[in-house]
Amino acid sequence: MLANCANESCNRQLHSFTEGRLFQFEVVSISLAASETPAPFDEKPKRETVHFWLCGRCAASFTLVLEPARGLKLVSVSDENCRPAESSECSSNLMQS
Repeated sequence: MLANCANESCNRQLHSFTEGRLFQFEVVSISLAASETPAPFDEKPKRETVHFWLCGRCAASFTLVLEPARGLKLVSVSDENCRPAESSECSSNLMQS
């Protein structure tokens, strides 16, 4: 995950953490039970810490957001400042990674 810039359009190789921006997200995987009664084989939620990096050029214009239902999104820095009521207008620059 950290070998290249998280922006698929850029894909610059990571050589040093002195430039760019490092992101850390905690991902929780949840399985839904088939019935209401617990079973011994039911999965417990698994937590995993994942890291992504944006190079300096991309970090100046974009940020990363982890949305539970959609996954990792590359968002324009100007869109990050949009209010929730404007989300449909602001989401035009979202890119799925």
